[in-house]
Parts: sequence; C-alpha cells; structure tokens
Amino acid sequence: MPRPFRFGMVFTHGADTDGFADLARGAEDDGFSTLLVADHLDNPMACGPLLMAAAAATSTLRIGSYVYNNDLRHPAVLAKEAATIDVLSGGRLELGIGAGWNRPEYDQAGLAFDPPRTRVDRMEEGLGIIEALFAGGPVHHDGPHYRLDGLEGTPRPVQEHIPILIGGGGPRMMGIAARRADIVGFVPQSKREGGLDQATVPAEVMDERIATLDRAIADAGRTDGGPERSLLVFDLWRSPDEVLPDEMVPPEVVETSPYALVGDPFAMVDVLEERRDRWGFSYIVCFAGDMNVDLFRAVVRKMTG
Repeated sequence: MPRPFRFGMVFTHGADTDGFADLARGAEDDGFSTLLVADHLDNPMACGPLLMAAAAATSTLRIGSYVYNNDLRHPAVLAKEAATIDVLSGGRLELGIGAGWNRPEYDQAGLAFDPPRTRVDRMEEGLGIIEALFAGGPVHHDGPHYRLDGLEGTPRPVQEHIPILIGGGGPRMMGIAARRADIVGFVPQSKREGGLDQATVPAEVMDERIATLDRAIADAGRTDGGPERSLLVFDLWRSPDEVLPDEMVPPEVVETSPYALVGDPFAMVDVLEERRDRWGFSYIVCFAGDMNVDLFRAVVRKMTG
C-alpha cells in the first residue's frame, strides 16, 4: 500500500529570516508535516537554532535538517546538538544528514573537498557514531575518520528512535539509505567536482535511481518497504512559459521532471498522485523562498484537509 502523503517546507539561502516564527506557524496551520532547514555556511542563519525557533513557535509541527552536512561538524558534536533539539522540542526532530556537495562553501571556509567516496565513507561512519551516542552509555570507536574513547551520549533523546533521513543522489547513498534510513531524500545527483548535476533531473534518470534503490532495499532484506521516499521540488511554476533556460529544471523537461511542478493546485495534486504511483514519493518538500510557494501551500491544504 502507498504511504500517505505528507509535506515539508525547506528554509535555505534566499529565504527571509524576518518573520521566521510566523513562517513556522503558517506551515503548521496549512497542514505541513515539517519545517526543514538546510545546512550551508552561506545560509542566513545556522540550522540548529532555527529548528528550535520553529519548535518554540509551534505545537505539533515536526522540525528537521535537510540536511546536516557531516563534514561541517564532528559527529559527537552533531549528536549532542540533535539530541538537545529533540529534548527541547518535545520529541519532534527528524535528523537529516548528507555527505556534502557544495564545493564553494568548502573552499571559502578552507575545508578540504575530498573525493565522493571519502566524503560518503566519513558520513556513514559518522552516522554510526551518532546512533551509538543516541543510545546512551560510553561509546568507544576507532575508525578511519573518527575516534571516541568512552564518550557518554547526553542528553538522551525524547523519541525512542529519532527518524533518520539520508539525503543524496548517487548509488552509494541509495545503498546506505536502503540499509539505515527511515527516510531517503532525493535531490539531483552531485557532480564529482561539486554542485548538482542538471543532467540528472529528467524522469528517465529517476526511473533508474528508483530501480537502484529498490535493488538495494531487496539486498538489505528489509520487509517494511524500505525508507519513506522524500522528493525536493526545486521549481514551482504556473505555466511552462515562465521557465527560464538557466533554471535547475530546464524548460524542455519541466512538465515531466519529478523536481518541478507546473500548473494550478488541482493539476499539481494529480501529478503528485501519479508520481507516488510511479516512484513511491509520498513526502514532498518545497523551498520556503520559492516565488510561487503559495501554489504549494494550496496543494498542501487540498491534500491534508
């Protein structure tokens, strides 16, 4: 059976920090499941404090990172931050984590932008440490990238299990998500040299990526259907005529790419149901700063009642 729809809104660079609490309350009132915050050094504010501001302004809205870049902090630091947010929010955190893809912020901060394999290996190792610290007790770890010698995981999260979202685009990330994630966040695949690859936005590429995920879920022996499938919609348009050639989703594929929605809210509802049938996407996410975000708000209100 298909999973029920739920919706998230991502706050990232380009969004206005003024009225952030009102943004969170509005998302809750409109029926969004989560308010998510991206983790980039060029964002207007840091991810963790914004998540707590959203939690403080609301009562039922879930909050989540979309996604924490593993390379920007030690996993022991991230585990403490995430557990603290879960405690202070009353157990509303969804922890999204990824291997990093935005090379300019690495260069500007003087951080090494290692090859994809190294970044992904480090992220998976870091995730294991975070999960161990969430479980409590002294954690001992001696791995290729991190060492811990009896560190206690405090505080203990309110949730018995904080949902883990793994975001990424490549086959290895799909494999890790199939084994370890509660949610897999689909974005266009990153380039080896950094940045997102526009060539991976067509529907035919998504067919291949979903087939890769399905094989990985089968290989992992999961019997729960695998992780919930989340999709980040990069562009919302009232008409294909509005689309400019330099957009992430170019005009020639904007009506069929999973990363864009075109039309009025009624048309978007139909398209989302078709995409859930085709690819299994039930957790749909848009940017808070999109100029047509009100279209998506209307879609959410229609689909959540």
